[in-house]
Amino acid sequence: MNLRGTLIRFILMNLLFIKNIGVCILAFLSITCSNATNAQNLDSLNQEQLQQRIPEWAKKVVENSEIMKSYEILDEINPFYLEADFNADELVDIVFYVKGKLSQKNGVAIINRGDNNVYILGAGKDIGMGTDISWCNTWFVYRDKWIYNFNDKKKKFMIRNPGIEIVKSEKTSVVLYWDKRRYKSYVKHI
Repeated sequence: MNLRGTLIRFILMNLLFIKNIGVCILAFLSITCSNATNAQNLDSLNQEQLQQRIPEWAKKVVENSEIMKSYEILDEINPFYLEADFNADELVDIVFYVKGKLSQKNGVAIINRGDNNVYILGAGKDIGMGTDISWCNTWFVYRDKWIYNFNDKKKKFMIRNPGIEIVKSEKTSVVLYWDKRRYKSYVKHI
């Protein structure tokens, strides 16, 4: 075989090799994009299922709220949401466990039914125990009128309405409550 024939064969083999690599890259990108699309579809499906479990009045607020477009409702803790009259307007309000789409930090979204305002606590905003409450695995409506700090038995704090207690451990939690103008937090040490 002459040098020219060897050179042509070498070039053709390299072109075939490059073509095969191209096909592999295209297949990889197709699978990756398909998986990303499937993940987005699954997230969308999960959000649709969550939307079906939300009371109608709250669903309308969530769908129309500019604030809620930046947050994803989670159902990682039970119960999925809490209801009580948190701001003493004699209407039942609702609170969801949420994650900020940009910050990826967890918090709560409280919707006051009377004015349909949405308040975000945590999820990138400090509540006295950090800006992320991903450590939360228990929460409940706090109905006592007094919040006691058991490290100092004399120290107690009165709240007028039900609050939301978010439990970090058996020794520490935070109570979120309405103070007639806005939601505040009180860190509770047991």
